[in-house]
Amino acid sequence: MKKVNKSLQRYTIIVFVFVISLVVIGVSVSFSFFNIGVDGSSTFTPPPASEFNVTTTLTNATAINAAQLALIDGANYRTEAEKVEFSVTNNSTSEVNANYTIELVEMSMTRNLSSKYFKWALVINPGADEQVITGDFLDTSIGTEGNNNTTEVTGLTKTLISTEDALPLNIGATDNIEFYIWLENDDIVDQLYLTNGDFSAKLSLNAFPVR
Repeated sequence: MKKVNKSLQRYTIIVFVFVISLVVIGVSVSFSFFNIGVDGSSTFTPPPASEFNVTTTLTNATAINAAQLALIDGANYRTEAEKVEFSVTNNSTSEVNANYTIELVEMSMTRNLSSKYFKWALVINPGADEQVITGDFLDTSIGTEGNNNTTEVTGLTKTLISTEDALPLNIGATDNIEFYIWLENDDIVDQLYLTNGDFSAKLSLNAFPVR
């Protein structure tokens, strides 16, 4: 937020954030791979059904329930931003590998929060070999950057990891995941338009079997 305007210190960036787990695909299911082919016979017998057992702690994760989000420097989001921590496991009882995607569903936000300064990040397996995926909530179909319209838009979905970029999870493997959400400070831009916004969403993880 632009430092030269001292009057901005009277304002608070108010965002209602409620990220809670949605029912996820985390139960054992049976399925078959049908490799249909004819080799000297007109009959085909599919292979036995295979066990697929992916579970996640997202269903028990502590939700973000923040009445206010402070403006922070983007470099500090790992220590200062609100976050949800959970894991996803392809259990050893599974007989096939898995891929998974993540999205925000049942999302609602006021138009003024359609902004490149309203950020999110996913950190997969934090540590030396971590994978970081980042993005923002700018959506020009909802509102242009800098608008101060606090009309709420509902029924939105935000893809964080798409089907095309689904992450692999081998049998017996676990991924630990951190989801962050924050408002990013800009010392040059007057960010007063971000005040008095509302945001809510549900974090959804979807897993599916792969060969």
